[in-house]
Amino acid sequence: MIPLHQYKSARAEADHLAGLIQAALLRAGVPEAEVSQVRALVARSGRAYIKFGALKIGSATKLLEALPLSEVQSVPSPELPADAFD
Repeated sequence: MIPLHQYKSARAEADHLAGLIQAALLRAGVPEAEVSQVRALVARSGRAYIKFGALKIGSATKLLEALPLSEVQSVPSPELPADAFD
């Protein structure tokens, strides 16, 4: 069990970051119903996480378009051999 002050500190940091991510998703045009799935989480170890939940393909596309990836070239889809589906 982690000390309460450590939990509160980790939770505050995760809550703050989750709020920033939610605001960015809203600016990108992701519906509020999906944005609300972004939540702060503190594990038993005291480590803070951001849980994203699931985004619909359209929302994931909006998120990707909002990210500054101008220096990154598009990655081609993987090509699977025809026998991969046998």
